[in-house]
Formats: sequence, structure tokens, C-alpha cells
Amino acid sequence: MDARGGILVFGDINVDVLAPLGAPLVPGGDNLPRRLELQLGGVGANVAVTLAKWGVAARLAGCVGRDAFGAMALDALARQGVDVSGVVQAEAATGLIFIPVDPDGRRTIIGSRGANEMAPAVTPAVCVEEVVGIHLVGYSLLSEATAAWLRELVAEATARGIPVSLDVGFAPSRTARAQILELAPRLEVLLVSQEEAEALTGQNGAAALKAIATLGARMVIVKQGAAGCQFMPSAGARWWKVAPLEVNAVDTTGAGDAFAAGYWIARLRGWETGDAVSLANASGAAAVARLGAGEAMPGPEDVIRVLEHQPPGGREASAAQRLLRLLRSEVAAARAQSE
Repeated sequence: MDARGGILVFGDINVDVLAPLGAPLVPGGDNLPRRLELQLGGVGANVAVTLAKWGVAARLAGCVGRDAFGAMALDALARQGVDVSGVVQAEAATGLIFIPVDPDGRRTIIGSRGANEMAPAVTPAVCVEEVVGIHLVGYSLLSEATAAWLRELVAEATARGIPVSLDVGFAPSRTARAQILELAPRLEVLLVSQEEAEALTGQNGAAALKAIATLGARMVIVKQGAAGCQFMPSAGARWWKVAPLEVNAVDTTGAGDAFAAGYWIARLRGWETGDAVSLANASGAAAVARLGAGEAMPGPEDVIRVLEHQPPGGREASAAQRLLRLLRSEVAAARAQSE
């Protein structure tokens, strides 16, 4: 794949109100956060920012409101170098999400998607110009307008031979199941959590992995949180396991978005599939070690720090060291080129 090409991301753009808690969330109780932080967020914005931090040309398509929160989101995306030519300001409120975060890093999502339920006022044909890959999120299937735009985008990508990935999401795996199953055969990569795989297939545990491998996507990656991930590199191939990395979990917000971006970053560099999934896994781990998403999404140095602090010994340590060597070599080459 041409490393000079860019990635188009179509997905939610929000403003997150982050609320780190001093004690676990108690429904119906008084939950007093240690502080409140206002940040850029949204599954689409998070992926685009991560790509940009790694030097990938990232183009974002979506909608924000014509309000102060929309202006804030666009300013933050511009600071990170994301191409927002596909982002439209609509006559609706910008997506606003309240995120209480437990001391163990577990987060709860409360909010409204707002303008994210509206389709961009630009055509997919315009948005895909000069891109070599497209990343989609299942939340775009939750409204009729964005679902129609997404299907048109996939048709355009198919006609042009542009690979497409889809990160399913918890709610879409249940409420947009039929649409996801219809899209699956046209996907280069299907990314799901273990719970999403079970919702899509109606199976549990290992049976869900076996069933999701038959949906038609060329490659399937199952994210398993603290257990790492598994991937099937091509239809009919065996499943491979990528071990988890040890991190101090601060906030799981954006971990799946960092994972998806990590995979595309490695693909654009021409890395082998196993190394690409390892980078995705490490990028997700680096996101968990930081509070918040948006502009706090992990870059190369953040991933390197996580890899440097892995305990020695074992096959997992060897894989982490291989990935660390690859990244250090890339960072050194980039520095030498800029001097």
C-alpha cells in the first residue's frame, strides 16, 4: 500500500466532558468527580487524530453543530493536522458526551450524538479522492441519513478498489446487526470486541469467533481488552493470538479507536499482518494509560514508552521487543530525515 496516501475516516465528532471519579460510579448516588475536563472526542475524531499524530494524512468526514462546541472540535482537529474538508457544520447541536471514569479506568458513556446523526453535505466521491483506505464506525449506522451516506461510501470504495475497515461498536452490534452483516462481505477488515462478536453471531466464547469468521470480511480482528486480541488474517485461515501488554489502566476511553488507527498506520508502512495487529494492540494499550481521548490520543513516543516498560522474558516479551525495534527504527529515520 502506498504510504503517501491518506485515510478517510467517517464517524462521530464530539465534545467530551470527562469526569474522573475518586470512587466507583454508584447509580442513583452522589458521584463527585475529582475534576471536569472538556475535550475533543468521538470515535471518528479519535481515529483521525491518532493517524495524524503518526504522520498519516487523515481526512475526516462527519458533522458538528454550528455552535461553540462545534467550533472547539474543529479547532482541536486543525491543531492536530486533520483534514476537515469533509466535516460540515449543521443546524444541530454538536455531539456532547459525559464520561465518568472509575478509578480502575472503566468509563461510562452518557450523552447525545447530536449532529452526528446528520449526513455530511459532501458526496462520498469527493471525500475519497487521493485516499488509499477508509475507516468506518458502526455508530454511523444508527441514523438513517448517515447509514445511507455510509452505504454510498462503501459502494464508491468498492468501485475504486479502496480497502475499507469497520469498527462495529457496542450499540450497533445490537441495533444495526442486519446492516453490519450486509456490509461484512465488502470489508477488508472487520473489528469487533468479544461482546460485539457474540451479539452479531448469537454465539458465545470460541463459537462466536468461529461464526464471525464466516461473515465474509477478508480479515477479522477481535479485541479482547485486558486479554489482548485475536485475528484471522484471511478467510479460512487459523486464528492468531496477540498477548496483552501490561499497563496501568487510567481510562479506557478511545482505546478501540487507537487500536483501529494503529492497524492502518502499520498497513501504510507495509508491515506484515502480525506486526500490524501487534501495533494496533500496543496503540490501544497506550490509550488506556492516558486520561481522555481526542488530542490525548497516543502517538509513536507513547507506544514506545509502553513497550519499553514490559517485563522481560517469554514469547510475549519477544514480540514486544520486535515491535519496539521496528518503531525505534522508524522514529530514528524520521528524525534523521527532518535534520
